Amino acid sequence: MLKNVHLKNLALIEEADIDYARGLNIMTGETGSGKSIIIGAINIALGAKANKSMIRSGASYGLAELTFTSDDPKVFEALDELGIERDGANILITRKITPDSSSCKINGQGVTLANLRRITSLLIDVHGQHDHQSLLDPAKHLAILDDFGGDDIASIKAELGKELSSYRKLREEYREFDKDEEALAREISLIEYEANEIDSAELMTGEDVRLEAEYKAMSKSEKTSDILNKVSYIVSDESSGLIQTSSEALKEMDEACRIDPELTAFKGSLADIDSLLKDLSRDLAYYIDAHAFDRESFHEISERLNVINHLKSRYGATVEEILDYCSDCHRRLENFKDFSAHKEKLEAELRALKGRVNELAKELSEARKKTAATLEPLIAENLKDLNFLSVEFRISFELAGKISASGFDKVQFMISLNPGEPLKPLSSVASGGELSRIMLALKSSLAKNDHIETHIFDEIDTGISGNTAAKVSEKLVSLSKDHQIICITHLPQIASKADNHYLIEKEVSEGSTISGIRLLDKEASVTELAKMISGSEVTEAAIEHARELKGL
Repeated sequence: MLKNVHLKNLALIEEADIDYARGLNIMTGETGSGKSIIIGAINIALGAKANKSMIRSGASYGLAELTFTSDDPKVFEALDELGIERDGANILITRKITPDSSSCKINGQGVTLANLRRITSLLIDVHGQHDHQSLLDPAKHLAILDDFGGDDIASIKAELGKELSSYRKLREEYREFDKDEEALAREISLIEYEANEIDSAELMTGEDVRLEAEYKAMSKSEKTSDILNKVSYIVSDESSGLIQTSSEALKEMDEACRIDPELTAFKGSLADIDSLLKDLSRDLAYYIDAHAFDRESFHEISERLNVINHLKSRYGATVEEILDYCSDCHRRLENFKDFSAHKEKLEAELRALKGRVNELAKELSEARKKTAATLEPLIAENLKDLNFLSVEFRISFELAGKISASGFDKVQFMISLNPGEPLKPLSSVASGGELSRIMLALKSSLAKNDHIETHIFDEIDTGISGNTAAKVSEKLVSLSKDHQIICITHLPQIASKADNHYLIEKEVSEGSTISGIRLLDKEASVTELAKMISGSEVTEAAIEHARELKGL
């Protein structure tokens, strides 16, 4: 159930909080008051495309938050699959949009737009004019029929999809055998070459990872060795090294000290430097000798990696994938050894699988026809309840060109709305106003099988009035017994049936236009209904009529 809608900085809405309850929730308001903005904002929170033009002028962002409660195991399972922590029965959906980006969260955790839609599709359905028009697409009719069929149809479809996948996979394998001898010989020759190339490399699992690590380490060692040899040369070269230079300087200082004894301190410093350089030379020589770079091993590793990388370029991204490819080559070669027998075996398996697929497709079609026989009179009855005085409804079946995971059925809703008229496709009969009622009839027919608790109806009153409007209101009341219904309407006949009546109104504050929404008490609801009946000037007759509509 949708408990709360919190909107901020969206079009004419500065900030709004709407608490919804169970039953029939009706929203009314004058044209341009902001009704479509609220539905648009809710759709944004549900994952619809977010246009930056929706952000209120002068604001840096727009926000739409929806709080749901649910005890549906399917919802909990989907949340767990996405790793989203649960907050009891509460589910908080957040969508924030800025001029440059948008972000989605479920229970405070960031999610992709696709995963947001996945969760919200289990919580709420929004039916607008576009959704009514979708009824004209026969591709939607099969999905509606299958939804009504429930687990019986779903289980057959799942089994059909599994068997069809196995059949297609086996058919691909069979195609290797469905060729002439010359083509087969070429195929075998290529597979043998590939298998031999891999086998001759004698690969070991994880070898590439180990060698690449060794190669990187030895590359660093080579560079370090080159640098240390240069340093050793600078320090120890017999003709120009630092030790030779310091020794010569020390000899010169000896001569100077004999002339001037006060220079003895300088001689001591030079002696210390000479001693340090000789120690450094010995230490460097020891380190270089202990960490000598093994060029032969480095070359061997490099060559081995070249072999492995060549195989990777042809057979797989890792040694494991290459070995798997090689195993598959040997399997195929083994199959080719007894070509005729294996081909016959595959043909037998294909025939068996094809038979099973056909059997399941037939079983699925029969289950659908059984379901259609139950759904047809139910929809017809619901259509009559919605003031279609003479209505005939049928679901026609045709064979599709081939079997898919959905079977071989093509279905189409056929309808006759007037006495003596033949059944015709829905797309060639229904007007806009009729489509909205047909959608409502479908939802009413599917209600008991529908696990989605909350439904929003926008444009449900398009093209209707009078007795038809009264019939639509009765159907909404009936639907609200098992579902939370939120409906925008312009008709008092529908609004009067509200368990909770909300008024959307627009006002100007400090030079800015703002839309707001508030829950009306009984008397305020009567006044609003009277305005809907008589216009801006509320008459006593309109008030009395409004009271009658509400049953007061």
